Amino acid sequence: MVRERKTRRRKKKRILIWRFIQRNDVVLKIYTSFAFVLALTGVLIGLIFMMLYQKNYIRSYTRLLTRQGKIIAKHVSSFSDKKQPARFERYNTYIDEIERAENTDVWIVSNNDAIEPLTEEYINAKADETILSSDMSATLKEAFQGKVASISSYDKVYSMTTLCVSIPVKKKQSKEIIGAIIMVSMIDRQTMGLREGGYLITLSVLMAIIISYLVAAVFSRYLSRPLEKIGKRIRILAGGDYSKIEVKRPYSQIGILEKSLNHLSGELGKAEKEREDLEQVRRDFFANVSHELRTPITVLRGYTETLADGILEEQVQIDELYQRMLQECHGMERLVEDLFILSKMQNPDFKIDMEPVSLQQIFGDIMRSGRMIGKEKGIHFRMDAPEEDPCLIMGDYGRLRQMFLVIVDNAVKFSKEQGNVEIKIEKEGSKYNVSIHDYGIGISKEQLPFIFEKFYTSKMRQNEKGTGLGLMIAKQIALRHGGDICVDSEVQKGTTFYFAFEECTCVEDFC
Repeated sequence: MVRERKTRRRKKKRILIWRFIQRNDVVLKIYTSFAFVLALTGVLIGLIFMMLYQKNYIRSYTRLLTRQGKIIAKHVSSFSDKKQPARFERYNTYIDEIERAENTDVWIVSNNDAIEPLTEEYINAKADETILSSDMSATLKEAFQGKVASISSYDKVYSMTTLCVSIPVKKKQSKEIIGAIIMVSMIDRQTMGLREGGYLITLSVLMAIIISYLVAAVFSRYLSRPLEKIGKRIRILAGGDYSKIEVKRPYSQIGILEKSLNHLSGELGKAEKEREDLEQVRRDFFANVSHELRTPITVLRGYTETLADGILEEQVQIDELYQRMLQECHGMERLVEDLFILSKMQNPDFKIDMEPVSLQQIFGDIMRSGRMIGKEKGIHFRMDAPEEDPCLIMGDYGRLRQMFLVIVDNAVKFSKEQGNVEIKIEKEGSKYNVSIHDYGIGISKEQLPFIFEKFYTSKMRQNEKGTGLGLMIAKQIALRHGGDICVDSEVQKGTTFYFAFEECTCVEDFC
């Protein structure tokens, strides 16, 4: 039981720690960033400081030992020339003081390759008997060549890092190298300040990490408030409220984030509106289909029941009934096709493939189709367009042809026998104005406001087979091309439909 309690306590403690970390993740991230930057900066500064200190110390200490070594070499050369070993013995006292003061060993060695090398009275070490490291031997060889040489390296004899400076001893008259002064200093003892400096830098880094935690705690509270506000706003957005929040400081980073959130709210609001519009289009489509198909289906059902009951016996009557059923099927087919096109046009996601198209070419096609439509009534077509100008606009050839053909079909339908239909294209600035005029029965002022509404049909016999969707489809196509349809009509004098399109100025991009 005691073990289980301890286990539960440890588990509960871990859960509390984890929750604390989750609640204060901003504090911990800022603290970690500050601490890392400060620690890295402290370490880099410490390394640079110690490297520069050591380099400058060795350079200055080398100059000191070189200067002292040259003084010793000068005196040794003088005593050797004058044959004064007694005075050299007294001079050794000065050398001993240098060794104690600088913690340096001073060796005076003879150059055995010289004609008159230093005699034993003036040397205190023999190069061939003294245990020299390879680095010391290298500096000694350079000194015997008349150069001042120095090197800092780890010496196995001293078991520490040493600085070795070798200075040549020259004979005054012949300038012959008769020996060398080797000054070996244990610089490990001289660089205790580096350890103290490293200790102070380490202590400074630890203090900086502690201070950074306090700074992170203050800044995280300052930062977490707007983040909490934004988080609350996001939850409101998730609930469907797309209202915007007030941005107090629009040019700060938090302000930019708040403006982005407001932009997101607007886009979500638009998306929601489009979704509602699509849903409404879908509902309208099914409602229209069910409403408009109810009558022809009822008629077809009546005709079918009549045939099934065998009421009609004459073949002529039966054939006539079949013909009526076929007409009703054609009518339903046209209705479904028009409804499908209209639903696509009203969908905000529906894209029209825009490319440079020629109005001249479109109306050349329209004229051929119009003559076929108006052949029975003897309708005459006339077109007035700019010469040697293809009248290029940006659009979808098939959709534009469909739009103009709806207008031409209505013009033929409501024109009198042997009537005329006039098509005119004019350029005005950067626009092309198109008009389609007929001299038919016209549209009354009472009917004009409703001709582009869905399922609106006149009571005239010419429109008895219409679905009431043609003009609405034409208007949707015009809107998709950045324009609109205007109409002017007078009863018994005719009707004119007007269109306006921007001239295409980017033909080279499509060549």
